[in-house]
Amino acid sequence: MKTNKQKHNWLVAAALFSGFLLSFWLELTGIALHQWLGVASGVGAGYHLLTHWTWVKSVTTRFFKQTSGQARLYYAIDVAMLIGLATIGVTGLVISTWFDLALTNFPAWKTIHVVASIATLGVMVAKLGLHWRWIVSTARRYIFPRQHPPVAVSTSSGLGRREFLRLMGGVSAVAVIAAGSALHELTQTTSTATLSTQGEGASQSPGTAGTQPQSANACSVHCPKRCSYPGHCRRYTDSHNNGRCDLGECA
Repeated sequence: MKTNKQKHNWLVAAALFSGFLLSFWLELTGIALHQWLGVASGVGAGYHLLTHWTWVKSVTTRFFKQTSGQARLYYAIDVAMLIGLATIGVTGLVISTWFDLALTNFPAWKTIHVVASIATLGVMVAKLGLHWRWIVSTARRYIFPRQHPPVAVSTSSGLGRREFLRLMGGVSAVAVIAAGSALHELTQTTSTATLSTQGEGASQSPGTAGTQPQSANACSVHCPKRCSYPGHCRRYTDSHNNGRCDLGECA
């Protein structure tokens, strides 16, 4: 029974972390899958909390009394992760295509969403670092067992610096790449919003400047993606009804 529980907890944690990482590559998943991954991460985090509810309740009642410093650290990490996931969920729903809210400050909401996601990813990496011995030892025993008869080396006491560096080096590298992908997408959103604002201001500005040739702005593309119908991008608009996003056409 203990073996099955350890294996189950390991697989749930791996699925949660993998799904959360995948959601950082919006270009790969697309908006629809990205949103469903967010919902799945929230449901998975709630399930993870329920399975450890006895420990959570115990530490909560004894947090400022008699409890270990390690338990307080684990509890603080979990609270930070819960706050991060809640922020991601709320901002994600606000900017989602499901509600399709008419937001005048969409870039600000998305900035909060991305920053909260990166911060929460950092907290998750820290949590993995705190539990690295359990992760490696459980993987060796139950997830990737050796074919030959085991020789009392799969215990956590037999793990050293090499195993720690191997696990955390790989996890940290993937996390940095994921964060970079999210920041790149955020930069594109901010740039598009800025260019669109500047373009609207220029088109509405009166005076003699409007009579001068604007050769430099004869073909300004505000978004390099050039989305086509049905335009699952949150910024998709097609006022010309030609099946192409206005932000990806010459203006």
